[in-house]
Amino acid sequence: QQWAMAAAGEADIVLGARSAVFAPIPTERLRLIVVDEEHDSSYKQETVPRYHGRDVAIRRGQLAGCTVVLGSATPALESWWNATRRGVATLHQLPERAPGLSLPAVRVVDITEERRHQGRSNHLIGPTLAAGITQCLQADGQILLLLNRRGFSSYITCSSRTCGWVLRCDHCDVSMVEHRSGAVRSGSFVRCHHCETAIRLPSQCPDCGKGVARLGLGTQRIEEELQERWPVLAEAAAMHRVDSDSMRSMHDFHAALGDFAAGRTRVLLGTQMIAKGLDVPGVRLVGVINADTAASMPDFRASERTFQLISQVTGRCGRGSAAGRVVVQTLDPTSRPITQAARHDYAGFARSELADREALRLPPAGRLARIVVRDPKHDRGEADATRIATQIAEIAGQDTRVRGPAPCPIARIADSFRFQVEVIAPSASRLQTILGHAKDRLLLEPAARIAVDVDPQSLL
Repeated sequence: QQWAMAAAGEADIVLGARSAVFAPIPTERLRLIVVDEEHDSSYKQETVPRYHGRDVAIRRGQLAGCTVVLGSATPALESWWNATRRGVATLHQLPERAPGLSLPAVRVVDITEERRHQGRSNHLIGPTLAAGITQCLQADGQILLLLNRRGFSSYITCSSRTCGWVLRCDHCDVSMVEHRSGAVRSGSFVRCHHCETAIRLPSQCPDCGKGVARLGLGTQRIEEELQERWPVLAEAAAMHRVDSDSMRSMHDFHAALGDFAAGRTRVLLGTQMIAKGLDVPGVRLVGVINADTAASMPDFRASERTFQLISQVTGRCGRGSAAGRVVVQTLDPTSRPITQAARHDYAGFARSELADREALRLPPAGRLARIVVRDPKHDRGEADATRIATQIAEIAGQDTRVRGPAPCPIARIADSFRFQVEVIAPSASRLQTILGHAKDRLLLEPAARIAVDVDPQSLL
């Protein structure tokens, strides 16, 4: 019905998620396209067809001759580059917060140093953030707590220091994550977050028979600690955990946000799902439990994602009469994206990050395509990746770098070995020419085993 209304020209405004960019609005009626939070990586579809909603919006605007507005407090570096370096976009800045509100004070806390002073305490919420939570609850304020990692513990290992056993997925080269569930007799199970394999949590190490240790952290573990240390949060609706495990449907998500907006919920704990879009005046404290989860990824965009995540969740605070405060817990208090996000210094971060990208000719200074070969047989997959890399290098010439083949950071998923070849070209047209020649030579077939991702948002 909505699609037909748009096609018939009966709808003056079309509002939607990523795929709404393809809405059949008559070209002669299209006058404005707005891409809100344009930096968000979810605008890129990770399966075929691997389109980027923001880039499709720009192309539609070109075809219709209409204005395209890209909105974000932390623009993608590609968009910033287009506006400040290439001059193909116009930069409009809002240097002050609307409507005259103050930015919150941000404190970066060295969690290693705090734990050293905690003695034997194994609390994941350090003294600085804990004091802020207590003070905020006493003042009837609301709290947002961000941890971009779900589950209870992220690393299951043998408790013996001499053993070295780690619980890993049988089908993927990753460790399994513990989840707590009342539906399981033992109360816990472990799951692979890539192939979704789930098994019981072993009670002892299969190699030496010693007990198992649960290391790392997730939103479920933080939820348990909050309820133990602040019993008021164990009351119904006093706290909501928002992640893909607890939010089974959009109804659950909207109900949790509704309780928070109405003031019934005191603490909203969650993953990046809560880092953007919330406008609740009662939020007086934002806590980032571990700011290093995104920074540790083997991806050149890791710093950018860290800066964006901290900046976005910081922006949820101080939307009422009180400015509020933010506490960021980190293992590396000198980290550039963390310290610059704490100073609300996007321009400074973009300047330093783009200098690094230019030195390495990485996007947006260059254009990148990632070719991933998947095969259940290791040798065959490696041989195909080697053949592709060798022949593309012959096609590419001196102005283009071909890196690989190399195992992907996650070398095996769902029993398939993965090898990657990266093609870094000086321009989009040059990259498309190279990929076109490779396709003509049938280097990129069959698509079921060989995936080509232009401008990839993730390199895992």
